[in-house]
Amino acid sequence: MPGELPWGWWLRARDGRFEDEDGRTWRSVRDAFWQGELRFCEVHFAQEQHELMLRVMSAIDARGLGDGESRHDLFAGDMMFWRFYRCWLAAIGMLDLQVTAPATSNPLSARLSPEGRSVLMMLRATRDPAWEGLPMAAVMEAVTAAGPGSEAADREKALRSFEDGVGFRRHLFARERIGRANLVTLTSMARGSGARMPTKRVTWSMSFNEAASRDDLFAWLACRIDRWDDWGEIAFRQGADSLTRHMLGMIIVAQREGTFQ
Repeated sequence: MPGELPWGWWLRARDGRFEDEDGRTWRSVRDAFWQGELRFCEVHFAQEQHELMLRVMSAIDARGLGDGESRHDLFAGDMMFWRFYRCWLAAIGMLDLQVTAPATSNPLSARLSPEGRSVLMMLRATRDPAWEGLPMAAVMEAVTAAGPGSEAADREKALRSFEDGVGFRRHLFARERIGRANLVTLTSMARGSGARMPTKRVTWSMSFNEAASRDDLFAWLACRIDRWDDWGEIAFRQGADSLTRHMLGMIIVAQREGTFQ
């Protein structure tokens, strides 16, 4: 059923390929979707378009995040491109346009349709490298609820549960205390570095005088864990200053939209 199983669950694997109900065969489930369902031609940059679609649909699926923040993060603030992409997703059935509910009939504010949710599950399951596991939905809801202004004990419990659920990741944001400084750090490991013994290193950090301010930023980062790998690549490839500028722009937009939580 749409929304309950990943798109393509009906495909049959045979001789190293995937066969659809019409007898057509594909090299992968993503090819069956991109070329068979959406009728795009085979191109060498299809993988980057799959990743963009995955990121945009993940942003739409993340309740509480503003469109402006996602537009800044994914489209470098290009409003026309963002609007076009949302309209395109609606046109291919990925968004739920309910004509009986004016608030959701606009493609700029509509949520994912059941079909869109199935496609998102498929894109996550077939990501290369494999999509890193995310904390349980209940943990994420607790972190979202324990925003600024909540009881300190409740917030600390939610953040610790999140930290326990994050596990080992190639790019990992963490809370630390060094001396009298309260830090949020980003530790990264290079992909395909060629080293015999790959090691992690801190690629970005921010210091706060108060633990509460540090926790405000960490909670904001926790609610956007699906973006950690891309942000980690910015810091690793372009430097810490580039990531600081990128996140500062997002935070300003989030503050303006009232979604900094």
